[in-house]
Formats: sequence, C-alpha cells, structure tokens
Amino acid sequence: MTLLSPAMAAPRPVLTFDLDGVLCRPPFGINPGRNIGKQRKSEGRPTILAPTEPYRYAWRRPMPGAREGFLWLSEAYDCRIVTARTERTRQTTEGWLRRWLGVLPELHLRADYTETPAAYKVRTTQALGALAHFEDGPHTALWVSEHIPAVFLVDWWRNRWLKAERVHRIEWISEAGAILRALQIDAG
Repeated sequence: MTLLSPAMAAPRPVLTFDLDGVLCRPPFGINPGRNIGKQRKSEGRPTILAPTEPYRYAWRRPMPGAREGFLWLSEAYDCRIVTARTERTRQTTEGWLRRWLGVLPELHLRADYTETPAAYKVRTTQALGALAHFEDGPHTALWVSEHIPAVFLVDWWRNRWLKAERVHRIEWISEAGAILRALQIDAG
C-alpha cells in the first residue's frame, strides 16, 4: 500500500450543513418555515428578530442524531457549515459547535443582511462545490437543489409539501449515507 502525502491525496467531497433546524434545535422545537410560494430574491434586510440573533440559539440543544451523523459523515467527507446567521454570531456559533459537536468545522456566515438566506446559501454551496447540502427550509432546499447534485431536507411537518427530483427527505443525518455513496458512484 502506498501512502499519499496530504498534498497528493484526492480532496474529499464537500458536504454543507445548515445549522438551525438541521444541527441545532429551533426555539420550542418548532420549525417555523413553510414558505409555499415564497418569491426568490437576492436582496435581503434585517428582520424584527435581528437584534436577538447572537443569543437566540446559544442555549439550544442539537437535533436528535445530529452530532453522531455529522461526525460519521466527517470521516469520509469535508463537512462544512453554511448558515444564514451573520458574522455578528460567530463567537456564539463557534462556541455552540465546540460544545455540542465537539469540533469546529469550517464555518460560513453571511456578512450582514444585504443578501437573503436562500440566495446566500445558493451562492455559497456553489462556490464550495458541494456534493450535497443539508437544509430544513423548503424554499432554500428547492433553490439550492437546482445548482448542486443533492439536497437533504430534514423532515419537518411544515416542509412536507416539497417534492423535487434532487431533494431527499431525511429524518436523521445518517440516513444520507447510501444516497451520498450513489451520487459519488454516478459522478465517478
């Protein structure tokens, strides 16, 4: 067996993960996003909740199976976080990741509110060359699925209306393993 230096080794496929509703439980365990018929736009603006953003998720626990699934996929994939949280939340977000995942993966945050969360995730997942993205918002999942090979939509009752060719509904992050292997075989 020949050992390859890190510089010679083939890069691992990139997986991107939304944070809230995918890795981190939403407030009161309720996912608010239904987004049926939501317009696609790129220009964003702060919401009424913007001032609370750095603290809103600081004490939330992880989603069931999130830590185990993320760490398991990290063994074979380059797992990165792509969240619509802004740079204002970097310190609390990094603290949450260290505490609940036990690792600090590469973290991509919006610079500010000038871009919508969905537009930011479309642009960023494409720029990273993601094989797949893990998401909970149906509007974002559909839009991202038009630009990368696959999106894994964490199953919430408010997003069950979405059915699309490259959107795969999962309850647990670890359920994505077989589909990811098939995507790699098809691409290879």
